[in-house]
Amino acid sequence: MTLETASDLASFLDTDTHGTAVTYTPSGGSGTSINVIFNNEYLMIDEGETGVSSTLPVITCRTSDVSSVAIDDTFLIGSTTYKAKVIRPDGTGVTEIQLQEQ
Repeated sequence: MTLETASDLASFLDTDTHGTAVTYTPSGGSGTSINVIFNNEYLMIDEGETGVSSTLPVITCRTSDVSSVAIDDTFLIGSTTYKAKVIRPDGTGVTEIQLQEQ
């Protein structure tokens, strides 16, 4: 799906469709509510006789909502707090942020 306009992106992130409202708090700042797509995919790495399993929480959001996001800024999703660990703006107005549960 190509998101042609800011309005298209806002509709895609709307909590009535795909989005989830979260509280974003920059380090030393105050929290603000933004809409994101939250994925918490299960991963299994099979290394012979032993494997490692985990989840990989990632949010997708408007770059304008997190324009000054930095590593270790926090996101409250439901009752769980996460810290930003990897920030990947895509250059089209969308940013993916890999999170770590706290």
